[in-house]
Amino acid sequence: MFARPLAIAWKELIQLRRDRPTLAMMIVLPLLQLLLFGYAINTDVRHMPTVIFDQDASAASRSLAERMRATGFYDLLGSVRGYDEIVRALRQGTAKVALVIPPRFGSALASGRPARVQLIVDGSDPQTVASATNTAAWLIQSDALGLVVKRLGPGAGELLGLEVNTWYNPEIRTAVYVVPGLVGVILTMTMVMLTAMAIARERERGTLEQLIVSPIRSAELVVGKILPFIVIGYLQMSLILTAGYTIFRVPIAGSLSLLYALAFVFIAANLAIGMVFSTVAKTQQQAMQMSFFFLLPNILLSGFMFPFEGMPRGAQILSTALPLTHFLRIVRTIVLKGGGFADVRSELVWLTGILIALITIASTRFQKKLG
Repeated sequence: MFARPLAIAWKELIQLRRDRPTLAMMIVLPLLQLLLFGYAINTDVRHMPTVIFDQDASAASRSLAERMRATGFYDLLGSVRGYDEIVRALRQGTAKVALVIPPRFGSALASGRPARVQLIVDGSDPQTVASATNTAAWLIQSDALGLVVKRLGPGAGELLGLEVNTWYNPEIRTAVYVVPGLVGVILTMTMVMLTAMAIARERERGTLEQLIVSPIRSAELVVGKILPFIVIGYLQMSLILTAGYTIFRVPIAGSLSLLYALAFVFIAANLAIGMVFSTVAKTQQQAMQMSFFFLLPNILLSGFMFPFEGMPRGAQILSTALPLTHFLRIVRTIVLKGGGFADVRSELVWLTGILIALITIASTRFQKKLG
């Protein structure tokens, strides 16, 4: 009664032992999930890059800036000289928060008159907005701002006011933040998976031999395999942006032609990743497993779901090797902030470097022969 089921179970275990890629994923995937969720994921955003527009340059304004730095939530990058520099810093992503201190801030506090400071926050990341505004509100109302404020008595905290301006997503709508990011996530998932399965499918069906004996070169074979997927990628991208604009009212502030031009590098990078996977996978099932295995760190570490600033340093270094990390910054800068080429140039350099490295690996591993 139990002999035959046990024999089948033993056979499955033997096959699983021989299927080393699947066996490795069964062991590595739970460990990776544990490390990512337990170590790298942190919704309490700290170390937000911050610039200061100090129009007072008094002891009180310097005390306020130092107090912000001491909380650990704000990393002060330095001073700016006007709102145009604030716009440039937030659009390029070098800063997430800007503190504007008005003239005669210190003299107003010293004489007992109300004074207000302005906090400008990059609204393209709702979690950054919440963390920045909540911490600043607590800071402004606390009695530990400095000796100048403490000398005014118990009611000194009421003299200080905070004006919060949220740029690029003033309504703090999640769709405005998520939909542009979905462009990169969906392209990553489909491009890597389809390309990885392409060569594996040829190998499974036995048609790879026909390609090998044909006069086609390896480079021509690779190009022919990925060209249809480039078209599919652009169609998916157009569909997501159109649906986001018409259904979710996601504004498109920047140049779509620039976005489409830069998206080619991102699509090519993901196709190259798929080609690398196709040289390892022997079956379509293995190719699909590798693709899903690759998708998990992309979603968790790229900044799609969790703020980049909330991750530990090691996770941030790892995320810079992911093409999705840089494309998310490109698409959000162009679509939400109206940024131009100069604002995303550094991300394009990163994407291009990753693409070159991936093409080198794929071309080295891919040979026109039976695997």
